[in-house]
Amino acid sequence: MSGYHVRPATLRGQTPRYEEQRNHVEQVRDNLSAAFARDRNTLGHDEYGAELAKKLPAIEEAVFTALQNLITELDDTSTGLHVTARAYELADRPRQPNS
Repeated sequence: MSGYHVRPATLRGQTPRYEEQRNHVEQVRDNLSAAFARDRNTLGHDEYGAELAKKLPAIEEAVFTALQNLITELDDTSTGLHVTARAYELADRPRQPNS
């Protein structure tokens, strides 16, 4: 015995939390995308607005890349919990004698 016990159902039971977080981050991403689209043309025509307009595409790309990476990590964690639970279930099965 390894000295600890894993309950596969408990691992699986945590997946809704990661799915909720993923859904929340997706909503934040969508809201932020809409805000960028809405406000992009309101930067002004002065020196500061022009400078921000030049930098905005790189800023947007960095923000949305980070959000997508977070969404991917949350999905991977949720999937990983299911895979790990299944692995423990298989490991805990009684061994069948060779036929």
